[in-house]
Amino acid sequence: MGVEESASLVEAAGGTAPPSLLTAVSPTEMYQFSIQESAPIGTAVGRVKAEDSDVGENTDMTYHLREESGSGGHVFKVTTDSDTQEAIIVVQKRLDFESQPMHTVVLEALNKFVDPRFADLGTFRDQAIVRVAVTDVDEPPEFRPPSGLLEVQEDAQVGSLVGVVTARDPDAANRPVR
Repeated sequence: MGVEESASLVEAAGGTAPPSLLTAVSPTEMYQFSIQESAPIGTAVGRVKAEDSDVGENTDMTYHLREESGSGGHVFKVTTDSDTQEAIIVVQKRLDFESQPMHTVVLEALNKFVDPRFADLGTFRDQAIVRVAVTDVDEPPEFRPPSGLLEVQEDAQVGSLVGVVTARDPDAANRPVR
């Protein structure tokens, strides 16, 4: 299983500015996590927190993931931890290193409650790029046909061909198993 990692997002200004998604080093860096391709659906990939200098319910965040690049979409989902206000990025579809070793999503943080005094300013939000590296797991060989019964006539000659079974390594395209 993957190791859950976390990163912090920091708001640069007070309650009249959107949350700002910044890393400790540079606001232009991406958040990067990794997870094994064998991680079950529902496994947390990582946590990210947007901090807000407001007080009370104005510090509550909602997080959204925008479409993943090149993945067919919706491989991950995000939930908000109601106690810590962290975004929890979770595996939603089976991962496959061989078909896509890297996923890129856009994480968006929004203030959950908008102070009516600032409603005309729109929703306070910011976004950051999150990259998830899928790590390879050595998978067992796959047999072709996957299962089946081979039958032989009772009067077959010794050394007669009964059937052909092949195996391939799913970790490498069309690579036979020796």
